[in-house]
Amino acid sequence: MTQEMSDSNRINHNNGITNTKATISLILGILSILFVILWFVGIILAIIGLVLGVIALQEIKQTNQPGKKLAVGGIICSIAGIVLPFFFVVLAYWVFMTPTVY
Repeated sequence: MTQEMSDSNRINHNNGITNTKATISLILGILSILFVILWFVGIILAIIGLVLGVIALQEIKQTNQPGKKLAVGGIICSIAGIVLPFFFVVLAYWVFMTPTVY
């Protein structure tokens, strides 16, 4: 009874249109990875993509709209876009600061 009641309380806008925020989140996540060399641009894109991905997941859960995989992919790509610049900075520091013995 409670399951039927909670399902009927959900707004159902499932008209086949994919959640736009999920699509934008994925696009921004991919762009953040591509802009890893310009870390300030990549991180800004990744943060916006991460926020939009989380908002999209909440909307998809409430409205049963398609696009959950796009939102999750956007979140994953955005996290990668945030982590990769820091990884490359640590890697560059390690490579260039290691003493070389000739």
